[in-house]
Amino acid sequence: MKDTTILWVDFIANADYLASKENQKTFMKNAKDAGVTRLVIDAKIPFGQVTYPSSIAPHVSSVKDGRYDAWRGRSFLQEMLELGHREGFIVLANLDVFAEGEKAAGEGVAYEKKEWQTVFYQYNAELQKGEFLSAEDSSEYAVWVNPILPEVEDYELSILKEVVENYDVDGVVLDRCRYPNVYGDFSDFSRNRFEDFTGEKLKNWPEDILSFSGEGKLIRGTHFNKWAEWRAGNITEYVKKAKIIVKKRNPNLLFSIYVGSWHPLYYHEGVNWGSNSFQPDYDWTSVTYHVTGYGDELDFIMTGCYYPDVTKDEAIANLKPADWYSVEGGIEVSLKVLNGKTPVVASLYLKDYENNPEQFLKAIEMCKERSSGVMLFDTSHFNSFQWWNLVKMASIKQ
Repeated sequence: MKDTTILWVDFIANADYLASKENQKTFMKNAKDAGVTRLVIDAKIPFGQVTYPSSIAPHVSSVKDGRYDAWRGRSFLQEMLELGHREGFIVLANLDVFAEGEKAAGEGVAYEKKEWQTVFYQYNAELQKGEFLSAEDSSEYAVWVNPILPEVEDYELSILKEVVENYDVDGVVLDRCRYPNVYGDFSDFSRNRFEDFTGEKLKNWPEDILSFSGEGKLIRGTHFNKWAEWRAGNITEYVKKAKIIVKKRNPNLLFSIYVGSWHPLYYHEGVNWGSNSFQPDYDWTSVTYHVTGYGDELDFIMTGCYYPDVTKDEAIANLKPADWYSVEGGIEVSLKVLNGKTPVVASLYLKDYENNPEQFLKAIEMCKERSSGVMLFDTSHFNSFQWWNLVKMASIKQ
């Protein structure tokens, strides 16, 4: 799959533009002319709604403020799928997994099933100490659910099954298949499951995991490293179950995940997307952390090299904490932790290069030169920046 060019079609950002059939055709032509080979189409958005008629999850047109009324009675997934296949694209359906509500709107499945919500342990600046909060009261814009609740797992897997059984997609991408951040989940359920995992009762909860200084700085507790391993293992178990559903439908369906390339800091997300043969030596990993790696389960992985600096030298010159805060460095980290076992498609966020098309072109070239291709996020920026020609230029250079 060397030199593949993947374009992500985010529903939220493109809902208005792509509601027009004419705009859909224009988009497909622009993407094809630019050398795009694969499309990622949102089937489930970060607030829990789906873009196709479902017997399980709410449709995007159910959003109360009417922002997606143009899609009432329609299937974004199906319309994009049909047009994409007609133009010869490989089309992958994306599902945002463990985010199930929109805080600003106060709606979503997580509001209907409050017992599913993630419990956060966050710092309260006024009280100068940590406090427990429900997901809807946290600082996150999406309302997250606890991935290890059996009801949550069953619900998310049922949506995945519905998509692969009813739509002629070429594969599936999982996004937000993780914990929201390092501060969730701290529910009693998670505590009990962790104690079962370690075979040891926690004496101080949650201080044995984490606490805060008077200034709000995170302090890792005595069990933090094992907690990081346990959380990563939970997500890996979900990924394995998701893969079984996809491959049972058709062994040839592609199974992929989007993650950030900053593996050295991924305790925040509670995920180990590396190969289980890669043994990291970060100060937050346990001796057996590597067994949680799910990278080998994937047909390919997209890692977000979301940095305005393209080269490691640029990152150093711009006083970044490490040289991997660059597209080049992010690719190196990705390749290292996958141990050459899974193709890596380096991914770019177009907003990082606004008003700097030369740097964007340089970033594309770096991704194609060092990884198995490039993923571009997102379609909406190509229209606003008028950058279709840049992708075409990069394709021609290759």
